[in-house]
Amino acid sequence: MGNFYAHIFPGSTFFVLGCWYFYNTIKLYHKRGTHNHQNNFSTFREGLAKIFLCVGGMISECYSSKWVLVLHGNEEIIHSSYGDWQHFTMYLIFLLTGVFDILCVKYGTRGRTISHMSYIFAYIIEASLFYSHFQGRPVLDAECHKLIAYSGMAIAASLVYCLFNPTSIIGSCFCCLLILLHGLWFIEVAFILLSPFSGIRWATDSHAHALLANVFFWWSFIGVALTMLVVAALTDKSYKRHHPRPLGTSSNVDSLEMNGLLDSEEE
Repeated sequence: MGNFYAHIFPGSTFFVLGCWYFYNTIKLYHKRGTHNHQNNFSTFREGLAKIFLCVGGMISECYSSKWVLVLHGNEEIIHSSYGDWQHFTMYLIFLLTGVFDILCVKYGTRGRTISHMSYIFAYIIEASLFYSHFQGRPVLDAECHKLIAYSGMAIAASLVYCLFNPTSIIGSCFCCLLILLHGLWFIEVAFILLSPFSGIRWATDSHAHALLANVFFWWSFIGVALTMLVVAALTDKSYKRHHPRPLGTSSNVDSLEMNGLLDSEEE
């Protein structure tokens, strides 16, 4: 993952995945209501897509790795960059979530729980990999990868909350927000550290640039949150116009909180 496109690829994948989850969260919220809303959207096609993308990522890591032939006595040892093995492991663990997505379709509710747990462990492992990945790197490089690790842990924590609160619309939307941010930050890191375009260059050993990168991360968080809020408000307004709902039909606390947020946005 030592080039521009190797960061764009996983970032785009996470971002599209977050959009897919957010779309289904809003769709099922209006279609089924909060009492029947579920925050797991694993499908057979989604599982196949993950497997295909992860296999592609694993192949690209093997192809782009700096393979080195080391002669040790009479033995020949072939190895590559240890960082590439970390990236390979990240793709491998998310490939397994795709396998569990397919099993989820076959085994129903029990399969959905297992699939959900696989997501939690996948993001924990990814966060662990990137946490050790930035050790010994220049300050800007370390800050960028540190934020990737922290956002991965935040996603894992939100998934744990959703596991025990499967009908929580707020929990589902917040998880989508974090996944979108995770993917967007991967893309931003590509432009910060490995931009192929001429122009402003970031100094990897500059503490000031590391602080600026941190600011950009939180601006991205605010931007994604506001965009999601506007989309949710417009979708809710459009749905109510075409499908008027009788007053008092929903007593779920999350529904009340969501409606309050949307009403304040409309005002």
